[in-house]
Amino acid sequence: MYGKSAAIYDLLYNATGIKNFASEAEVIHGIIQQAVPGARTLLDVACGTGADLVELRRWYDVEGVDVSPEMLEVARRKLHDVPLHRGDMRSFELGRAFDAVTCLFSSIGYVTDAADLRSTIHRLTAHVARPGVLIVDGWVRPDHWRADTQGPPDVASDGNVTVVRLALTRRIGDITELDMHHLVRSPGGVEYYMEQHRLALVATNVYTAAMREAGLTTRVIPDFMPGRDRVVGVADA
Repeated sequence: MYGKSAAIYDLLYNATGIKNFASEAEVIHGIIQQAVPGARTLLDVACGTGADLVELRRWYDVEGVDVSPEMLEVARRKLHDVPLHRGDMRSFELGRAFDAVTCLFSSIGYVTDAADLRSTIHRLTAHVARPGVLIVDGWVRPDHWRADTQGPPDVASDGNVTVVRLALTRRIGDITELDMHHLVRSPGGVEYYMEQHRLALVATNVYTAAMREAGLTTRVIPDFMPGRDRVVGVADA
């Protein structure tokens, strides 16, 4: 995943308006300061191209973790002075704790095994300072998934590169499979490729239960995106 699309990820999400990283960072900052006033350090797990870190570094000393070398390559070009680590969210170990740990934009959905999900939440929590806060954005709730929500194609251009992305989705048990078809025009020609993403449909109470099991006090911010909940876990001093 993201082996090819890392290069056009920022263009696709910014130019289409799917994401507004600056305004979303303001929201995350507010949640962190409410939970841990004065928080200064932040780790973003599944940081991707570093678009969230670019904004969050306005307030925090930031670091990032991602499993994709291609995404990290893009991130390093704009965050050359920020520690960025290659690692799997299920097993990474940095040997230090942070005032805030985030796992945003439904990245937790890529953990498709129930036992792995619990251990992943524990791994994230192991990097949360006391006091500290963990913020996890869930994927689509199982009761909200609909087979008829394919949506229109996403189209983005910066005048040099044009991207058209069309998604086909299906549900197999509690797994969503997304076939992301990309058509990319650049000065070098036109390229087509498809990337398949598999994300677990998990009820919000599964996330909260895993956080409580890891020793956190939880609250839910419903529908940060339609059908997706944001779960906040606070570690007391």
